[in-house]
Amino acid sequence: MFQPLPTASMSVGQLFADPHEFSVPIYQRPYSWSVDEAARLLDDVAYAAGLDEGQPIESDYFLGAILLLGNPVTGRSGELVHQLEIVDGQQRMVTLTILASALRDLEPLPTTDAAQRLDGLVRTVQGQPGKTSRLELSGSDRDFFATYVQDQGSCARAGPDISHDYGVGQRAVLDARDRLLLELAQFTVEQRATLANYICDRCHFVVVITSDIDRAHRIFMVLNDRGRPLQRKDILKAEILRAVDPPFRGQALRIWSDVEQRLGDEMENFFSHLRTAFGYGRQQVIAGVRNLVRASGGAQAFLVDVFQPLASAYALILSAGNPSSPAPEELRRPLVSLQRLKGREWVPAALHILSRVTDQTQARSYLEEIERAAFLMRLVCLGSSKRQTRFARIAAALSAETLPAPSELYEPSREEVRTISYNLRDLHVRNVQACKALLLRLNDEFQSDALHADPVDYTVEHILPQRPKSTSLWREWFPDSEQRIALTSSLGNLVLVSHGHNDRARNDEYARKKEIYNQARSDKGLLLITADVLANDEWRAGEIRRREAKLVSLLNHIWRLNLETARIDAPVV
Repeated sequence: MFQPLPTASMSVGQLFADPHEFSVPIYQRPYSWSVDEAARLLDDVAYAAGLDEGQPIESDYFLGAILLLGNPVTGRSGELVHQLEIVDGQQRMVTLTILASALRDLEPLPTTDAAQRLDGLVRTVQGQPGKTSRLELSGSDRDFFATYVQDQGSCARAGPDISHDYGVGQRAVLDARDRLLLELAQFTVEQRATLANYICDRCHFVVVITSDIDRAHRIFMVLNDRGRPLQRKDILKAEILRAVDPPFRGQALRIWSDVEQRLGDEMENFFSHLRTAFGYGRQQVIAGVRNLVRASGGAQAFLVDVFQPLASAYALILSAGNPSSPAPEELRRPLVSLQRLKGREWVPAALHILSRVTDQTQARSYLEEIERAAFLMRLVCLGSSKRQTRFARIAAALSAETLPAPSELYEPSREEVRTISYNLRDLHVRNVQACKALLLRLNDEFQSDALHADPVDYTVEHILPQRPKSTSLWREWFPDSEQRIALTSSLGNLVLVSHGHNDRARNDEYARKKEIYNQARSDKGLLLITADVLANDEWRAGEIRRREAKLVSLLNHIWRLNLETARIDAPVV
């Protein structure tokens, strides 16, 4: 007899509540979402909750389908508890647990309504004897997850020291936790409370439950392996080509096919950038493009006036890092520099410039201003959601009938300039990727022929080591530990070397580091931003401060800033 499959649409607050308890079975892979994937979930939910400026609250946010396996058991007080194994949906459910824990621990008091509600998502009230975590990971990850995420206040706890042998899942959990804490700290207390309530009440899953493990396996295979999922580009292609007039369909198909061939797997991302470029970024991609088609005057006008020219601009952006790119030499440097930054919130603005401005010198001026905005937002340490909001304004200005002057696109506030000065004191600690991109950008000013150096090949090296040996000459040159720590993080103490040379240099004396750097020079792998330190016989506080002043002065010049540097002989505070 046919047995219907139990399914239900459940909010997060309903699912992560008694009598439900979840576990990740041992056969599942460890938690593996990247920090960008975790941050993207937060950004999407925050956007749906109306936390972006001017964004209305969406009625709900769908988190997809999950598959659970289990049966009711008797709890500690004789009540029924649904102990459920997560067959499909582990990454989303674990990330939501990390997000709820981070929100809870950022509450000013653990007794607030928001903190207690969030704690209820993370920890059980009833359940089995000795069990408090609502969701348990498998193996050694179980206690780690409870200690550094689920226990009250644990998100403020630093991870184990460097000697700890992290598993893949443990490292991913800590990285996701720390990234979400950083992003959430930029919201106000009221915004975090709004976000918590939205997650509990309006974010929902379609939940599929079975008690038969063989049936669960078959369902999992169907959900994950059968058929090719229909992508957004497929839906839009069918709608737009069907909507053009019959005499134009052949040309429309040729336009679409040419763009598909040029962009390949980037078509999905292109549509996301396209809707944002014209002010529809607050809508889902398909809805945003549909509105853009209507605003363009119909499918035919959209294909000719919008889709084709902006796709050509996007192809140019994608190819800029290739030395054989068709991108004009005039435009390559700012485009390559922008691509060194993770995140693509700047792309919609660049699409407008590359599709509208035919004069290459003028186009470069605009791209350099976009680059300036992108880097300065990183140096202020703005989260991805705030960067997207600000670049949406820039894109809106560039979509107007009359283009604004390049210098009118973005200007940091005085407070932001002060924040940049402060953050530059230890940028590598705050954001390793932004620090590397900044050093490469500075190197562009010294060495134009290194524009296409692959950032993956280089790592940031501290000349004055972070942990010099107790018997080293470094301790004699820098006897004051506070001064040494401050100077170690200084921009003037940072260079870029290959991974191999970094591994060899590490905590060595300055003379030995110079030998290693010189070897990199003979291998033609030494960047000039590193070579400039080799002229010094010693590397003391004066040398570090002089180099810091030189690099900051260069930043002031290329990005119209007025950052101050400490006097060469000033004490370190």
